[in-house]
Order: sequence, then structure tokens, then C-alpha cells
Amino acid sequence: EVNVNGIKKFTADEICEITGINTGINIFSVSTGKAEDKLKENVYIESVRINRTLPDKVDIIIDERRVRGYVPYMGSYLYIDEYGRVLEINQAVTEPLPVVTGLAFNSFSLGQKIDCENPEAFDIIVTIAQVMTKYDMLDTVVRIDVSDTNKIMAYVRKVEINLGDGTNCDEKIRTMSEVIKQIPENDRGTLDLSDLSKPIVFKYLT
Repeated sequence: EVNVNGIKKFTADEICEITGINTGINIFSVSTGKAEDKLKENVYIESVRINRTLPDKVDIIIDERRVRGYVPYMGSYLYIDEYGRVLEINQAVTEPLPVVTGLAFNSFSLGQKIDCENPEAFDIIVTIAQVMTKYDMLDTVVRIDVSDTNKIMAYVRKVEINLGDGTNCDEKIRTMSEVIKQIPENDRGTLDLSDLSKPIVFKYLT
């Protein structure tokens, strides 16, 4: 018996094919260390544990890295996780996740964080991605622009949102999540969340 847990991107059959662990093989022929190493070669796999239970059971527990946003790059998109690591490069986006603009870089390596010339902007994006994951907003925000780290802009539907600088990011994203639910889907306007001590006013654009 082979049980695979924690997967979303992969199927159980794919994991079994990579590891060579399949129903019907001799449990004593299973090298858990080698199988774990093979799985860790894939950038989408954060960690893995393989446990054998005699006489006939193998559990494969996987922690996958998730795509949290896209970074445009030379006509393609870099798929990044919440730590800014590049998981994949593709010609198109596959999920409704934020597109990040404003990062300055010339190269990247799969499985590694993007080496940016504007590291402050990169750090802000990492923080925003983690907070947006927390408040389940990744499929709501269409684009985030960190070209100016003192005026970070988020774009949701037809609404432009000024988040100001990177301070109080958790509170700003939480507030954005709550306010955007109150704005009708087709309304076009701006929100200024740069200073939450001030009243929040939605300004319509014509």
C-alpha cells in the first residue's frame, strides 16, 4: 500500500513514478533516502518524508511550494512563491494570481530568489505575498506595482489602491480585503490606504 499526502500540483501516480515506489514491490527494496532526494530535485517540492510501516505500507508526505504570483520577464512570466523563489517560467499565466511589476533584475535561477537591483522592492513583494496568502486575496488582486516603494500600487478590478510604503502591510492588506468587498464590481475609482489614521474614502473616476 502506497499513500501520498500533501500534493496539489502532482498526482500520486507522478510521485510514485519519480520515486519508483509502487504497489506490488518488495517493501525492503524501498530506499527512502534515495526516493526523498529524487523528489527534492523538483523545485516545486519544499520537503518530503517517506515512512515505511511493516509489513506492507509506505507513506509519502510532501510539502509543496505554491505559486503566489507572476513576474513579467522578456515576454514570459516567472512563477514565484511567497518567498520570491522562481518555480517556473511560462509563456502565460495559469491561475488568477497577482502580476508583479517594478522589480529590476537581469537574470534568475530556478528554485532561487530573484536577485533584484532594488532589494527593498523585492522584500516588500515577499511581505505582501505572505500577507495576501493569509487573507486569501491572491485571486482578487490583479496587479501590484512596486516601482516606487513609497507609493506601492495595487489594482483590483477597476480600482486603483495606494498602499503607500511597506509599513503596516498586514493592516493595509486586511483593510483592502474588507473595503474592496463593499465596492460594486463595475465601479471605477481610487482608494488611498497609505495612512490608515485618515478616513478611507473611495473616489469615483469617470
